[in-house]
Amino acid sequence: MALHTGDMQAGNTAGIGSSGGMARDDMAPVTAPIATPPAATSPTRRLFRRVADRTALRLGRAVLAYLGIMVGIITLAPFRFASAPVHGLSFVWTWSDLVLNVVMFAPVGFVYQLTRPRGVAPDLGRVFLLGLAASSAIEVAQLFSPLRYPSLFDLATNSSGAVLGALAYTRLSQRVPGHAAVQRLALELPLMGLVYLLVPLCWLIGFGSEEESRRVLVLGPALMAGGILGTVHGAVVSRTGPGWWLAATSLGWSLVALVPGGRGDLPLVAATSALVVAVAVSCHLATRRVLQGAPAGGSRRFEVPTLRRVLPVFAAYLTLSALWPLGDADGQWRGTLALTLADATLTQGTVFRALEQVAAFTLVGYMAAEFRGRDRRRQGAVMLQVVAWCAVVSALLQAARGFQPATGASLLLFLLTQVASMTGHQLYVLQRDHVRALLQRQRA
Repeated sequence: MALHTGDMQAGNTAGIGSSGGMARDDMAPVTAPIATPPAATSPTRRLFRRVADRTALRLGRAVLAYLGIMVGIITLAPFRFASAPVHGLSFVWTWSDLVLNVVMFAPVGFVYQLTRPRGVAPDLGRVFLLGLAASSAIEVAQLFSPLRYPSLFDLATNSSGAVLGALAYTRLSQRVPGHAAVQRLALELPLMGLVYLLVPLCWLIGFGSEEESRRVLVLGPALMAGGILGTVHGAVVSRTGPGWWLAATSLGWSLVALVPGGRGDLPLVAATSALVVAVAVSCHLATRRVLQGAPAGGSRRFEVPTLRRVLPVFAAYLTLSALWPLGDADGQWRGTLALTLADATLTQGTVFRALEQVAAFTLVGYMAAEFRGRDRRRQGAVMLQVVAWCAVVSALLQAARGFQPATGASLLLFLLTQVASMTGHQLYVLQRDHVRALLQRQRA
């Protein structure tokens, strides 16, 4: 996501972050050079720098809150708590616990560093305390959960994961020239927000797949991430960015998203990671061919064509996820106000699968907002349109789930998906506002 507060490339962002109405959907080459900011700092430039820092902070807090909620859901489901502590600290650990704890907290440190103003030295001590505070809250809550066991080992590995994520971003940004950091890392593109939101979705797929066959659903988000990364690299980064960007981001995303998403299934993780890289390279080459053959002076906006390409993949994943397993439908419709039917047990897997649908609708809201995000109408009208569209999709899925004897249609799940779609829309609005603040800074 565009959480960085560095200067933007004026020619590149004119078509992808401006507020001047709807742009055409076709892709065209972007040839404007990177604008090097002047040495002098005027009052206007300082003003726009402060505005961009504030928009980055708001966006960063929202993304960190979303990641925190996802981690809390995974570590505390199915949310059964006693009135007093039920057990003490556990000193048992496994290598898989170590890897998962580090991997799931690495995005927290990475995103936190993205919120820091460019040029500010990384504060690893603060990142460690952030990871420690979040992990401590989870471990304290687990004292009251009969199904969870708090551990000092978790505190150490979670905090270390946050520090490693911050170090990864710091190392990445140091290898790119300062004035080109945002452009070359493609952090200013709202489309990249989907890549971040796909990570916790993959986590929930893995933890909600009690049977091995269901884990293949992670292929859908993986294909989307590879397609977006490859297109962004071909359209923006490859012109001036480092050659290692596509491989580093594809493999990095695969490590963070697919290790928990595959639940330790190494063949699945390896095969899916290779598929992410292959799709990314393929989309990069296809995008370069389109740009080279496009007439000069066309629209620079390529997000909508990219969304149209990945939307069928996401629609297939969303349908399979909601109706899995497909062979259980018996022709009798069932519905409930709660999360599960009255005769069903609320297990960890049930909670994860339901909340997987909720997380998926965060992406639905974000993508719908991206389609309509540059509409000249009032933002409130756009939000109502996005929510209405998401409500129709969720209602159709719930109607179909009613024929599944293991799940049935759930009014509570329908309402939660609407909250998620509004969350996705708001994340896009924060993203867009930050892009506009960066554009104003560049024009100053």
